[in-house]
Amino acid sequence: MDFTIRRLGPEDAETYRAFRLFMLDDAPKAFGDSIAEAEARPLEVWKTDLSGDRAFFGGFSADKLVASANFLKESAKKASHRGWLLGVYVAPEARGSGLSHALIGTVLDHARQHVLQVHLGVGSYNAPAIKLYESAGFRITGTTPRSLKIGGNYIDEHEMVCFFDKEQDK
Repeated sequence: MDFTIRRLGPEDAETYRAFRLFMLDDAPKAFGDSIAEAEARPLEVWKTDLSGDRAFFGGFSADKLVASANFLKESAKKASHRGWLLGVYVAPEARGSGLSHALIGTVLDHARQHVLQVHLGVGSYNAPAIKLYESAGFRITGTTPRSLKIGGNYIDEHEMVCFFDKEQDK
């Protein structure tokens, strides 16, 4: 599969919104928001999000958005050395193509310009995602029990971190 990765902007709001709704439908346990919450957001909010401080990246195959991930730098001064990898998703038809590795690499390359470490949360049930993040340099630092509640079911989340400065235990 041939693919390209680029940063998304406000002009991508409709495309990203549709993809986000697909993500939430396909993998509801993987994300903190629900389809109903996402659908309720006006298009202008999506445009504002895509032009804000958070960097959104999309993976495209034949001009179709098939993957996304975003990076958010902590804003508080004492935490400004940290950032977050959020909203990672690759559509089923693009899995196994190398796109997920390339997308994570692109986001981490961007993050290196802004922070010393990147954090993420991933469902403890999601072995393929954990393996992907470990291959990108992340390691599990803890687990948050009952991080999400969907219906009557709880999802535990592993907390993971990738250090850029090699001072992993200080």
